[in-house]
Amino acid sequence: MAGLCAGFDDPVHQSQQVFRRALTALSEPGTVQNVPEIPAPEGVHIASYQLCLTLLDAETPLWIAPALRTDALVSALRFHCGCRLVDEPGQAEFALIPPDFDGDLTYFAQGSHEYPDRSTTVIVQVESLDADSTWALRGPGIDGVRTVGIAGLDRRWPGMLADNCRQFPCGVDLLFTAGTALMGLPRTTRVEI
Repeated sequence: MAGLCAGFDDPVHQSQQVFRRALTALSEPGTVQNVPEIPAPEGVHIASYQLCLTLLDAETPLWIAPALRTDALVSALRFHCGCRLVDEPGQAEFALIPPDFDGDLTYFAQGSHEYPDRSTTVIVQVESLDADSTWALRGPGIDGVRTVGIAGLDRRWPGMLADNCRQFPCGVDLLFTAGTALMGLPRTTRVEI
């Protein structure tokens, strides 16, 4: 298995750390959480890779956008997580996409009123999570308003996020990553420009 990207050195403790950071990111939308540096397959942010190592297993189907789906990433995730890759975004419990994803959030599983948890969690790789603050966030986990700046998203994103919030309790939850940083935007978060 020459060339296989390593996983966690201490899978139990490192995955617990990353899980806590992801949980904090989603429960306090717009806050930036950082994960430790470890090697990741080329073209994949360290935070994205660690989220996959933490959240995926043999029972969690993953969809990877074609722009990010490399042999190195697929091999590493299959080896370390045993996850099943799916061909359609709507079949995935988790998805990994670039900021210029050619589609919209309704391509993913939205859950239902009876089972809103049966939706996709979307990991979005972006350029930066510390750009000039351009969005105001409101909703659960935010005391008043929290401003954030996410670099690399095209102009469709605010509309897609607003549509996603309106579908509550259905919709998707998002984790944005840039390098070792991650930020959560659950479906309950309202985004204003």
